[in-house]
Amino acid sequence: MSDEKTYRSYGVTKLDDNMRISLNIKWLGQIIVGVGIVVMGYIRIENRIGELERRVELADTNIKDLVSKHIEEENKKITHMQEQLEWYQQELNLNPLSWGKKKRKRK
Repeated sequence: MSDEKTYRSYGVTKLDDNMRISLNIKWLGQIIVGVGIVVMGYIRIENRIGELERRVELADTNIKDLVSKHIEEENKKITHMQEQLEWYQQELNLNPLSWGKKKRKRK
């Protein structure tokens, strides 16, 4: 091997008398581009996961608000239905044995 340097390679110091490592500039460029692509992919995935986590938190708060609103509406309906049931129980007495008692109280 000669100690000539070519324009396409960069010679690294000798590790041993008979061994020499040379790195092709094309390979170096490809390695840099590859590492850049991997890093960009990682950053994009991290950003996407962060955005999804924020959306899940927002959805959870919306769901909690809707559930509490739904429970409140159900409680209102239940109280209204209980009032109606009490009215029907007072006004429409279907027990034939108590029919005479109401008539006596009214007179």
